[in-house]
Amino acid sequence: MSRAIRMPICVLAVAFLVASAERAAAAPLGGGLSKVISGVPAYNWYHGCGPTAAASIIGYYDLNGFGNLFTASGWDSVKLTANVQDQISSPAHNAKYDADLDNASLPVPPNTSIACWFQTSVNQAYGWSYLSYSDDAFTGYVQYRGYQCTSWYESYSSGEFTWQDLVDEINADHPVMFLVDTDGNGGTDHFVPVIGYDDRGADGKYYGCYTTWSEDETVAWKEFRAMGNTWGVGYATFAHVTPEPASMTLLAIGACLPLLRRRR
Repeated sequence: MSRAIRMPICVLAVAFLVASAERAAAAPLGGGLSKVISGVPAYNWYHGCGPTAAASIIGYYDLNGFGNLFTASGWDSVKLTANVQDQISSPAHNAKYDADLDNASLPVPPNTSIACWFQTSVNQAYGWSYLSYSDDAFTGYVQYRGYQCTSWYESYSSGEFTWQDLVDEINADHPVMFLVDTDGNGGTDHFVPVIGYDDRGADGKYYGCYTTWSEDETVAWKEFRAMGNTWGVGYATFAHVTPEPASMTLLAIGACLPLLRRRR
């Protein structure tokens, strides 16, 4: 669920080695018609669709080279909602904001979970999250866990976000978070992690997502079209996780050591 909008905050610096690897991963598929990113955990709704959807994307990165994003470890552990629920929405955040009226007797909790940076349930109905904090939810939480994240959001209705953008992200193995119009009433009401695309030609273009309503679900396919249609697309939030600069320096030094040794 979503509410207010403010200007996005974009972190534009991406390391050269990571960018090169991403370009290689984005090579066209055989036929280029469909792809699903494997190994993305599906979580059962926990204190808001926004942090739950973001957690699926963060969990994917945790399982693919960024193992400190969640305290859980390995697929069998990371895929279970109960094992990562405090990282989705912390107990302190829940105690302060779960009621329709924020609990004034409790202090503002520290930012330790995705919901904290997403402003989920803050000064609004339980479970609602602000689109305008969707990029902060990724960058803030990921940086808190010791990595860097480039995140921003784009509008479908304005033409800023397109089908080709989705294809490029999925081909590069970057799950995307959509804010969608599930009931087709022209307003956004649900965040979902998007992990695939399927171009069916004359039968339309489809995105593959998790609904956030079960951790046992398979990919749900929804037609890629505007709000006013069921599951119409309102906005897309991108998230690219990279190591901290110090880690990249160590990686580059490590890669050069064999060359230095051979020269001696």
